[in-house]
Amino acid sequence: MATINANGIQLHYEIEGEGPPLLLISGLGGHSGVWATVKPLLTPHYKVITFDNRGTGQSDVPPGPYTIDQMGDDAAALIEGLGLGPVHVVGWSLGGSVLQSLLIRHGRLLRRAVLLSAFPSYTAVQDGWLDCLLSLKRSDVSPIAQAIIGMAWGFTPRFLFNHDFVEAAARVGVEQDPTPVTTEGFEAQAHGLRRYDSRVDLPTVATPTLVLIGAEDTLTPPAQSVELAALIPGAKLQILPRGGHGMVLEYTQDTVGAILAFLGDAA
Repeated sequence: MATINANGIQLHYEIEGEGPPLLLISGLGGHSGVWATVKPLLTPHYKVITFDNRGTGQSDVPPGPYTIDQMGDDAAALIEGLGLGPVHVVGWSLGGSVLQSLLIRHGRLLRRAVLLSAFPSYTAVQDGWLDCLLSLKRSDVSPIAQAIIGMAWGFTPRFLFNHDFVEAAARVGVEQDPTPVTTEGFEAQAHGLRRYDSRVDLPTVATPTLVLIGAEDTLTPPAQSVELAALIPGAKLQILPRGGHGMVLEYTQDTVGAILAFLGDAA
């Protein structure tokens, strides 16, 4: 197990592939394992670094609450500690908020950035989603039932159409997860996500940035990506015609294709 002391805590990380460094930052409660189906499409082109944010996976779970800037500082310390900068970075959902913090506060470490299914600030709809997840985490509802409920926010009706398939997918995801997020870690991350608002500072960003969203995303709807791209000087907005908040898992080829095309322009 590879770990590094970064920003005062131990972070677990993995490196695969050869080429320019590419850091992937996971969403709320997710660890590096969420990228398992994505990495094989990236490692032929890039040295791919995945890690567990504080509060998840095999990284430390220090007492919360956490802030997004704190998690951005973790990622910056990881990049510097591994001697990798400047790097390409993809941040998905909460990882997109962490990446915004990097863009604003540690831009010298970045080469190109992809904000995937991200948002510049929270809305009442997202508050409702997070309140629901937090209530479930604190309840005795089974982890498989919690996973199924979460999938309804992330995937399209085409994926959710077959109930037996959805239940099987949730069961596999839960039963094959060796390091599920604790309630304490989830709550600590959620606290920071709910309060993060980057809108005032995004106009200072100088890193080439792609804002990538699925047209069917109901959790972080395309309107928020439109706003995000408008706030970042020179940002490119790309709305894929299909896919929701979890499009990187449901439509992996489409999503990774867009990422590779954007990063490839830097070559």
